[in-house]
Amino acid sequence: MPRKPDALLEGRILNAAYRIWSERGEEALTMRAVARAARTTTPTLYERFSDKSDLLTLLRRRARLNLFSAIRPSRSASEACRRALDFFTAHPNDYRLIPEDWAIAFARKEHMPSFEFIKRQLARQLGGASERHTRLAFSLVALLHGTAALLHSSDVHKKISRDFRHACISACQSLIHAASSHPARTKRSSPPRR
Repeated sequence: MPRKPDALLEGRILNAAYRIWSERGEEALTMRAVARAARTTTPTLYERFSDKSDLLTLLRRRARLNLFSAIRPSRSASEACRRALDFFTAHPNDYRLIPEDWAIAFARKEHMPSFEFIKRQLARQLGGASERHTRLAFSLVALLHGTAALLHSSDVHKKISRDFRHACISACQSLIHAASSHPARTKRSSPPRR
């Protein structure tokens, strides 16, 4: 008789993998370490996850949901940008998970809760349908991820870190303000073709 799936065990495995990733990064995330932290055996772990990349896929989804939880209380797109940058700064290992397959997930039309939330905030603030603001949302995401990458580079001095953060948020606010001044520029739903 086949074994019944154990949802509690799978949750324990994902929680253990997430904890290892969050505290020590990818190098520490081995199947053996996850099995030990989840209080199971390595063969049992392999019965549920074929390899580390399966675990990372689920960890990326969790990181995206954590980001969404962090920005959801925002009342504007600018505030969502600030909260996203705060999240990336406070959770560097989550940040490393999020952009790794973002373009692939976007191309597959996977659910991207934070991106959709920012588009809805832009629509609420600037008018029109949220799809109308895809290009502007791409610009904001590019600024946020670029700044987060700079903030996570080694030996970033605290003063320059503050300057990067301030410049990023100012640039996000400027883009949103420019879009409110020129609503026709936000109509295109995808990046320009070259």
